[in-house]
Amino acid sequence: MIKTLGKHAKFDAKVFYLRRNIAMNKLEAIRQWAEDKDSPIVCFANGLDPEVIKLSKVLLNEHITDVLLLGDELEVYELCRIYRLNETLLYGVVNPNDHAELEYFIDLYMEESGEEDPKKAAKMVKKPEVLANLMLQDGAVDLVIEDLQSWQGLA
Repeated sequence: MIKTLGKHAKFDAKVFYLRRNIAMNKLEAIRQWAEDKDSPIVCFANGLDPEVIKLSKVLLNEHITDVLLLGDELEVYELCRIYRLNETLLYGVVNPNDHAELEYFIDLYMEESGEEDPKKAAKMVKKPEVLANLMLQDGAVDLVIEDLQSWQGLA
């Protein structure tokens, strides 16, 4: 179904173009959550999802939050190039398999989970959703979205 854009067609078309394929309720949920925060950081565990890149572009362009993406750096930067997201606007890109503070997060995971085997703990911490939640627990980020497609918003 095609909608008429009305007298502000040029502006409406630009906004529609920027936000197409982004579930607006998710953007609005993040926008409302971030209103009273001072420089909040959202961590997306699946930084290789094109929808995450599109949402990140809107969040950064509208100065709603900072964004940290988890995933292979080269692949994330390639997606940023494809979707014209200036990678310098990102708070960062972290490869869960090669994180600078991997040992710290392995120790934190072992402490919190009771896991005694460092190899098993390392295997778990290298999972993006586990690392993202450890970063949240440690205060490095303010919000974690593990999977944008299944995320239902903030409780």
